[in-house]
Amino acid sequence: AIQRGPIVYCLEQVDNKVSLHRIVLPEDAKLEVNFEPDLLDGVAVIHGDALVVDDSDCDAQLYRVAKEQHKHFKIKAIPFYAWDNREPGEMRVWIRTDT
Repeated sequence: AIQRGPIVYCLEQVDNKVSLHRIVLPEDAKLEVNFEPDLLDGVAVIHGDALVVDDSDCDAQLYRVAKEQHKHFKIKAIPFYAWDNREPGEMRVWIRTDT
């Protein structure tokens, strides 16, 4: 999870246009906070560098030996208390790490 002070953040599909279970947050990810006054009457959001699992070569085989391939991806996280106030979609608090 991403936390800033006492506030827990989440990823929403409306901001991150991939299946959220594919996002991987590196342990040394660079994250920065920006205040967005026009988003949900003003909230501090976190932007950062992450990875997304590239499943373009997935052949839908249940069991396979393969190393995950990753692409660079920019994430946007909003405070958990503010989720589900825009479009319906996936939400995720617990984010995979690369450790």
